[in-house]
Amino acid sequence: MLKQIRPKSIKDKAVALRKNGFSLSEIFDKINVPKSTVQHWIKHIELTRDQKARLKEKEIKCGMRGLAKARKVRRDKIEKRKEDIRKKAAKFKNIFVRKSNMGKLVCGILYLCEGARYPSSRQMIFGNSDPRTIKIFLDLLRANFAVDEKKFRCRIMHRYDQDGNSLNRYWSAFTKIPPSQFYRSYKDKRTKGKVTKKKDYKGICAIQYNSTWLQYELLLIGESIYS
Repeated sequence: MLKQIRPKSIKDKAVALRKNGFSLSEIFDKINVPKSTVQHWIKHIELTRDQKARLKEKEIKCGMRGLAKARKVRRDKIEKRKEDIRKKAAKFKNIFVRKSNMGKLVCGILYLCEGARYPSSRQMIFGNSDPRTIKIFLDLLRANFAVDEKKFRCRIMHRYDQDGNSLNRYWSAFTKIPPSQFYRSYKDKRTKGKVTKKKDYKGICAIQYNSTWLQYELLLIGESIYS
C-alpha cells in the first residue's frame, strides 16, 4: 500500500497547534488526520508547564463528563428495568382483595408473619406500623372471612412525644373501625425525652378480634405453605 502524502501545510498546522498547547484530540478535530499520524508529527514537541497543566485539567474534566455520562446511562438502565418489573407486578394489584382461596391464603400468610400465635395468645392480634399492611390485611380478612365488625378492637402503641388521641383518630379513619372500639393508646416509656424524627410515623396499630377459632384458622392457612 502506497503511503499517503499530505500537504506540508497540514503538518505545519498540526505542529503549530501542538506548540500552542492543543491536545491530540483537539488537533485531530481541526485537521481531520488520523491520530497516529498526528502523534508522529508532534512527538518531538515539548510542552510548557502551563500547557501540560491545561491538558491535565482538560483530561480530568473529560473524565468527569465521561463518568457522569456513564452514571446516567446506568441510572437510565436501572430505571427502565424497574419500570418493566412494575408493569409485570401491576397485574397482581387488588386481585386478592375479594373472596377467593388465594385471598384466604395471602391473609393467612400475612397473619403468620405479623400475628399473635396460638396458644400463647387466644385471640387474633395483628400488628404493624405500615398503614398499607394493616389495610391489605383488613381488606382480605373482611372479604374472605365472616367477621363481626363490632368485635374489632384496636390499640395504638406509639412514641412518648406523640399524641395518642390524634393517632387513634388517624387509625380509626384508616381502618374504618369506630373510635369507640379503640383502647387507650400506649406510650412507649423507653422513648421518653427522645424526639420522633420520622414525622410520618403513626405508631404500631394492633388489630384485635376476640376469636380463638379465627386466629387458629388463619395460622393453619398460613402454615399450609410449609407442607
